[in-house]
Amino acid sequence: MKKSIVYLLTVFTLFLYSCDGNRLDVDVSDINIPEVKINRMEQDIFNIDTANIKTADKKLQAKYGNFYFSFISRIINTGGRHDSSHLSRMKQFIADPDMREAFKDCQKAYPNTDFLAEQLTEIFKHFNYYFPEKNLPKTITMMSGFNYSVVLLDSTLAIGLEMYLGSNNKFYQMLALPHYKTMFMGKENIAPDATRAWMISEFPYHMNKSDFLSEITYMGKILYLTDAMLPNVHDSLKIQYTEQQLDYCSQNEFNVWSYFAAQKLLYTTNQAEIMKFTSEGPFTSAFSKEAPSRIGYWIGWQIVRQYMKNNPEITLEQLMKEVDAQKILNKAKYKPRK
Repeated sequence: MKKSIVYLLTVFTLFLYSCDGNRLDVDVSDINIPEVKINRMEQDIFNIDTANIKTADKKLQAKYGNFYFSFISRIINTGGRHDSSHLSRMKQFIADPDMREAFKDCQKAYPNTDFLAEQLTEIFKHFNYYFPEKNLPKTITMMSGFNYSVVLLDSTLAIGLEMYLGSNNKFYQMLALPHYKTMFMGKENIAPDATRAWMISEFPYHMNKSDFLSEITYMGKILYLTDAMLPNVHDSLKIQYTEQQLDYCSQNEFNVWSYFAAQKLLYTTNQAEIMKFTSEGPFTSAFSKEAPSRIGYWIGWQIVRQYMKNNPEITLEQLMKEVDAQKILNKAKYKPRK
């Protein structure tokens, strides 16, 4: 009798997902999470009275805890808390004319972070829906000295606002940042970037192999998680592609996959070969200047999407625990159309 019930439930689940509905379009309205409050660490730092920097430093330690120590030692590199030069180097960071001007740009672009709190509330609700046993991070904004967009450290999700000032910001030109990067350094990129970085931190690489297929499948899982956290956000923002680049991927999916198979790349562990299709850049030279970089990750994303579509009984938690990329590929029945 019990087996019959289980069978009927399985059939019912398969029927529900056999339709073309989006299984990630879930109702999170009843999910209760703590109110998302975003501390503005860049304001706390750049509004310091440097004549009393020692007192201010202690207040920052008390407010931000271990993250502050990581911030000074690893992000802006002013030295550790026991470094005698830390306070003088912190003064230099605060007084630097470029940093002060960048701070003004940040405050002009982001006079408040209400929009981000709203976005993160929805993201956190979705995360809690799928992973109720996991903790949510604290969230802050910061200025990293143009070093980091998003940092996950000490249970803190930190967003470097100076990395989201818009593609034409003069500091990006001064730093000679390439256009393929700066065109994804706007306000609309914060939530997708933060989500993707958080998922990588929450679910680090634990595949059972280090070959190309495992690499792209892992990132496919991360991008699928980003789908789950941001079900109504366009794919271009999730993977940092233009719509034209996405179109190229869709139109050439069969050709790209066939190339990987013909060149016997799926099981290579040669990092130089893997990086040709997974590293940042203006394009993937093996195909054309229209082919976006990281096209291997896009393929991995499609494999994982197909895997989850064809196996609706598999939960997100089970997906992230699966370390066998070959098993995922086989069960995905991935066959891109010509």
